[in-house]
Amino acid sequence: MLIYLLRHGIAEDGSASGRDHDRALTEDGRRRLRRAAGAWRRLCEPPQVVFASPLRRAQETAEVLVEAIGNAAELRTEAAFSPGGNVATAVGLLEAELLAGKACVACVGHEPHLGRLLGLLLTGLDDCPVPLRKGMLVGLETGSAASLAGSLRFALGQRAAGDLG
Repeated sequence: MLIYLLRHGIAEDGSASGRDHDRALTEDGRRRLRRAAGAWRRLCEPPQVVFASPLRRAQETAEVLVEAIGNAAELRTEAAFSPGGNVATAVGLLEAELLAGKACVACVGHEPHLGRLLGLLLTGLDDCPVPLRKGMLVGLETGSAASLAGSLRFALGQRAAGDLG
């Protein structure tokens, strides 16, 4: 199974409501993600499922991803991908998709959660985070249909993706 991890794009410092949950992408954040989307289209298989944190900036980033590479993807909002989300729960969601025979899944979320998930998928260790910068897309490929242990296919920052796009 292919697994893509995408950290949300650049977001506003504060929202009108004052809640972190409501912080939106900035215009610059949207522009950079859309610029990166050209490279994503060329590099990525279309995901069948896109998991996204319920926070607004992650939802908006997921929409850009789905528009770029997976118009037919099912977008699922999952608290497991929010900033304080449980990595074990996120792994469980990915395992369920692997067992269901999905070929490609994407996850859109936040740091430090995504970095912890990435480290776990690459090394099998809980305490080996690999941080992602804003707008960074990482592609992994699992070694078998029975395990989420994966190898890194690519790690692409949004600036580099924009230059390739």
